[in-house]
Amino acid sequence: MVRNVDDLDFCMASHPQTVLEGLRSLRRNPKLVDVTLAAGGRDFPCHRAVLALCSVYFHSMFSGDFVESISARVELHDVDPDVLASLLDFCYTGKLTINQGNVEGLIQTSSQLQFQAVRAVCSRYLQHQIDATNCLGILEFAEVHGCPEVVAKAWGFLLENFEAVQCSEEFPLLEKERLVACLSNERLQTRTESTRVEGVLAWVRCQQESRLPHLPELLGLTRLALLTPDYLRNILLTDSLVLASPSCVKAVEMVCREKMDVKPGELALNNSQSPQPNLQEVLFVMGGRSLDDDDEDGDEEDRDTRLLPRNCGFYNPKTQQWYELPSFPNHNKYGYAVVSLNNEVYVTVFFSFSPSFSPSHSLFISLSSIHAHVFSFTVTFSALSLFFPSLPPSSFPTIPSLSSTISRSINLSSGGSRGSQSNTWSTTETWKYITREGRWVTVAPMLRPRTNHTSAALNGEMYVIGGTTMDFVDVEHYDPYNDTWARTCPAVKYVTNFTATACHGKLYVIGSCAVKYNALTMQCYNPVIDTWNIICSAFLPKYLSSPRCVSVEGLIYLMADNTKKVYCYDPLANMWQKIQLLHMLHENGSLVAVDGQLFATGGHWKGMEGDYGVEVEVYNRASNCWKVECFLPRLWFYSGTCSVFLDPSQWSTTFPLDEN
Repeated sequence: MVRNVDDLDFCMASHPQTVLEGLRSLRRNPKLVDVTLAAGGRDFPCHRAVLALCSVYFHSMFSGDFVESISARVELHDVDPDVLASLLDFCYTGKLTINQGNVEGLIQTSSQLQFQAVRAVCSRYLQHQIDATNCLGILEFAEVHGCPEVVAKAWGFLLENFEAVQCSEEFPLLEKERLVACLSNERLQTRTESTRVEGVLAWVRCQQESRLPHLPELLGLTRLALLTPDYLRNILLTDSLVLASPSCVKAVEMVCREKMDVKPGELALNNSQSPQPNLQEVLFVMGGRSLDDDDEDGDEEDRDTRLLPRNCGFYNPKTQQWYELPSFPNHNKYGYAVVSLNNEVYVTVFFSFSPSFSPSHSLFISLSSIHAHVFSFTVTFSALSLFFPSLPPSSFPTIPSLSSTISRSINLSSGGSRGSQSNTWSTTETWKYITREGRWVTVAPMLRPRTNHTSAALNGEMYVIGGTTMDFVDVEHYDPYNDTWARTCPAVKYVTNFTATACHGKLYVIGSCAVKYNALTMQCYNPVIDTWNIICSAFLPKYLSSPRCVSVEGLIYLMADNTKKVYCYDPLANMWQKIQLLHMLHENGSLVAVDGQLFATGGHWKGMEGDYGVEVEVYNRASNCWKVECFLPRLWFYSGTCSVFLDPSQWSTTFPLDEN
């Protein structure tokens, strides 16, 4: 008799995999299978229990009062045997190869047999494969097979990339009804109105005889009144298709006469108020707390919001001017993330730093960040005087023992960090700036409250990374078409000082723990299979403080607060290299691509007792050189930027520049 022994909880980690592999091998033994599926003249011996676990269709078949529930052989009609073989292999291995040749068959059969996991991954695969060359084909396929999520993504891509899609081989095959729906949609984005006209004419020319009768209707959807008189006379009225349609000639001539009767000033006003503007790519900026904000007016809630300085604007590289935009409703924000998605600006909010905050609050934040990396930022007490100019320097304590730890500036990462130990400062707020209408609206809140975090746009969705109280890098993504958030697989390695960007259909997170000199780690997320992996690469940069990155034409550019060095990563070659140095540091800013050029924003201190500079540098990739392009319109201590397309003529009020 065994006595006086301890309990032992035994778990064989390999047991699930062993059972799965064993069941697969047992399929070859007729005595150990209980059903045979037949399709296309081929037999597939398998196990009812395995099929029922993987397919709602088979679960209902084998557990219900159907003949098939007791039959040893089940005939499947209208099922491709090759696709069925792939689905059965998935049941026994959990592995599946999806490619251009089989994705349509997999979606069709997985929908028919209700293999929900396979259908979901195929849907994600199609969504992330959409481009200008296949957008229309995927849209039609998704409608036929009932994939609303793919339809929404493909339709959105078509509206946002109409110029590129009309150059594809699929565009001439577009049905007339879909083209009408596209041209009539208010979300259709084109840089110029002439793009619509050129698309219509190209579509009609492909089958001129049958499509010419539709030209008057289609041409009317291009808003001829927004075209210039020169374009109408010299391009449209000389085009053979237009001349072949008397009604089109009449319509164009009528618009020309109307334009001749309008005064130049009225014509410019009409064009500026047009529903379809002429879009240009600009640098959008949203500022938070500014060093020159007046703290003597009391609580911000008691101040007239109409008198508050603008906190949003854009920089037009063509005119080299800053212009005002409607302000973000909540002023003095810090730690927010700004990203451009579908030509709208999304802001996920952190917290407000009100002038009513006392130095003791700031001291608490500073000490918390030093000891627990609560917000991944540090504050010197000399810098606090910038936020509280009415207080004498003696109001701010000094701690010599921490002098080597505390940095000179508030180093709020433009990337991400670990969130607060509590959710005191965290919010789930998500705002959207509608560029077409020039207004801010709230959208569905995030699933988790977040403090400092980072965000990135990937395949038509917004990913928000980090900034929670979790001991792992929590990730969620936002679907703008359905206004919903969903969980995403967390990153493999825990980091608190990081940045993120999308490149080649994947999400890259680059960062480290907040400990100084802790080496960077690069993690890559594949949205199709919802998994992360760590990428080891030669010449990966060392520790960077508050890194920020951006992807341009398949390359990732990386910079940080603590260095003038800038790095470039090629994902295909898996290689890092340095590019030209910046002229100065840029703290608490952003790295953004506008028209193929890199814009580096953020402030920097000019000497120990110097001024706060907010120069914006631009990198020309062709010449490998940086130059000072402009100054931020205000002395923002924290700001977020992105690039968007908008009509500059709608926003003519220049931003009053601070004395930089």
